[in-house]
Amino acid sequence: MHESRKLVTAAPENSETPIDDVRSWVTPNRLFFVRNHFAMPELSLDRWRLRVGGAVQRPLELTFDDIAALPERTVFATMECAGNGRSFLSAKQAGVPWGAGAVGHAEWTGVPLHVVLQRAGLKPGTREIVFEGHDTGTEADHPQPMNFARSLPLDKALDQDTLLAYRMNGEMLEPSHGFPLRLLVPGWYGVASVKWLRGIDAVEQQFRGYYQTVKYTIQRVTGRGQETLVVGPMAVKSEIIRPRAGETLGIGTNRLFGVAWAGPDAVAGVAISHDAGRSWTEAQLIGPRAPYSWTMWEYLWEVAEPGAYTLAARATSTGGQVQPAGHDPANGGYQIHFSRPRTVRVERTRRIIDQPATADILQYDMNAFAEDNMRLPLDVALAFESGAGI
Repeated sequence: MHESRKLVTAAPENSETPIDDVRSWVTPNRLFFVRNHFAMPELSLDRWRLRVGGAVQRPLELTFDDIAALPERTVFATMECAGNGRSFLSAKQAGVPWGAGAVGHAEWTGVPLHVVLQRAGLKPGTREIVFEGHDTGTEADHPQPMNFARSLPLDKALDQDTLLAYRMNGEMLEPSHGFPLRLLVPGWYGVASVKWLRGIDAVEQQFRGYYQTVKYTIQRVTGRGQETLVVGPMAVKSEIIRPRAGETLGIGTNRLFGVAWAGPDAVAGVAISHDAGRSWTEAQLIGPRAPYSWTMWEYLWEVAEPGAYTLAARATSTGGQVQPAGHDPANGGYQIHFSRPRTVRVERTRRIIDQPATADILQYDMNAFAEDNMRLPLDVALAFESGAGI
């Protein structure tokens, strides 16, 4: 079967990863989820330029060859849309009704952003770096055309792993993934990794762009009262891939399998519950474990009695963050990382003796998850001609 992304909206394209190949630890480019707010721009490599300005001592205009001649760096990172899982919320939220597939893991190669900023020479007092893409459009509450733009605080912009990326899994970026150059902010939600870059500006004040004031914000109560915060670092999260919801299992050893990620941290552990969260047992982490990156896990579940069981997975990061049991309403339609339970049945007429993972088993599991995810109904009917807003 020729696998493809699951199309959620067509104009502009928003499509999900069918998580189908774990043997390479990365999501193939053609299957990596796509998030677009506006129509995809058509760019010519020979005419493309990157402008670097604002509060800098030496404004720059760089060609792609100029960028490619600079020292490069490669980072493995999981990228997740801030609204991934929105269709699972009990309280409906506006925006693209993502299932579980607005996430993927890739190898990203490009120039560390700090190299370009050092060439431009940041002026004292620089507070943030603003990134503008070539994609242009309108929103229902913003009828004037605008370019997609986001900012980063200076310390994150200067991090050695924040890249101006031009290769993905060893290949030049495809148009849907930001050709010829995109920002890559590992450990942060995908909205920060602006695609189709056209301009970079150093600013001495807080950037008040639409996509970090009107959209992509969450609420928090601090010592100063309730504050609106910009969506930034990804939260710790796990997904059960096998068994699927509603699947019938047998008496004996049943193998549970999934993936987990923890934003800027590595995954420290994954615990499994088969009694709706009343008790937890540690799963076995398998495969690579690294900051920014997802890891796989498995759990051999011994079942002696038939019946209905509610399964859940709970990830913990190396930084001590624990995946919550429920969605925080202060997050609205973003940062949806609660432990989603799934119910399975165990029948006495079936007897199972599962084994730890092999490459063939992992391939089967990921394909099964992809097929199941492709069948998930979209429970929010929205029109997305102008970008869907979120």
